[in-house]
Amino acid sequence: MKNIPLITLIAITIACSNNQNAQLSKQENVAKSQEKPNYLFQATYAQDFSMGNPDLVVKFQNLLKNCQEKRFDNLSNYFTDDVLWSLPDGNRIEGKDSVVNFLTKFWSSSTVKDYSSAVHFSVKTKDGDEWVLIWDSQIVNDVGVRYQEAVQFEDEKISFINTFTKPIIK
Repeated sequence: MKNIPLITLIAITIACSNNQNAQLSKQENVAKSQEKPNYLFQATYAQDFSMGNPDLVVKFQNLLKNCQEKRFDNLSNYFTDDVLWSLPDGNRIEGKDSVVNFLTKFWSSSTVKDYSSAVHFSVKTKDGDEWVLIWDSQIVNDVGVRYQEAVQFEDEKISFINTFTKPIIK
C-alpha cells in the first residue's frame, strides 16, 4: 500500500513530462514549417507561394462545367484577349478567339464520362501572380485521360494555360 502514492507520483510525472515534450515538439514543428527551405536547385520563376484565391478554382470549374455541358455562349468571358494555351502535344493556341473556337469545336464533338477531380487549388507568388493547379481525369470519347494543368489568372481572367495529359491505362 505504501507504494501506491509513489507509483501515482511517478505516473503523474511521466504524464506531465510527455505532455510538455509534445508541446515543445509542436512548437518546434511550427517553427520549422516557417523556415525558408534550402533548396538544392533554385526555381527560375518562383519558389515562394502561398495559398491563393479559392474563387479562381470555382471560376475554372465553371468554365470546365460549361464546356462539358456544351454551353459555349459565355466562354470568352473567362479569358484575357492575349491568352496563351500550351497544349500537351507542344502546339500553342494564342488569343481569346482562337482558344474559344478550339474549346467550342472540341467540346461540341466530345462526350464526357466519369469526370473526377483529384486536386484543385489556388496559389499566389510573392510577386502577386495567381495560379490554379488542377489534377483531374475523365473519359472523353471513350478514352480515359489524366490531366495536370497550371492556369494563370490576371484580373480574374485566364491569361495562360499549360496542359499535360496522359492516357489512363487499366
